[in-house]
Amino acid sequence: MTSEPAVTFRELFAYNDYLATRWLNYFQQHPDALDVDVGGKTGTIRELVRHIIQAEQLFADRLLQQAPAPKLESPTLEQLKQLHQESSERLVSYATSASDEDLRRTQVFGPVTASRRKILTQAALHGVHHWAQVAMEVRQAGFPPEKPQDIIISDVME
Repeated sequence: MTSEPAVTFRELFAYNDYLATRWLNYFQQHPDALDVDVGGKTGTIRELVRHIIQAEQLFADRLLQQAPAPKLESPTLEQLKQLHQESSERLVSYATSASDEDLRRTQVFGPVTASRRKILTQAALHGVHHWAQVAMEVRQAGFPPEKPQDIIISDVME
């Protein structure tokens, strides 16, 4: 019997790291892009970026059963980079060390009860969705585009 082709959590988190690093570096070169209005509760790209990275921290805290860290009110890009790196490392560490039994355990997460595997998947994909939103907003606001952010042109997988 052959095994089904798969993408690992390590690869998904590597792609998420590629996107976060790419955009945080972009905003160092184009800081005015952080003030683009995206509407809704988020308001600006700055707030959306903060949401993306603080959600990574929240997912890591929940999966590792640690008390949630206090939210940063006005983090700098350097603080966001640091928080992303720490959270990403914690998520990868959890993903690569959790047993199948641990991943089947459930946790209450907001209004739902979900397996830790499902929560880990949400953690891996949450940023990917929002970084695509950032790309669209930056492009529509007229800031210089960069190369596409598709996984196929990244070096996170073979």
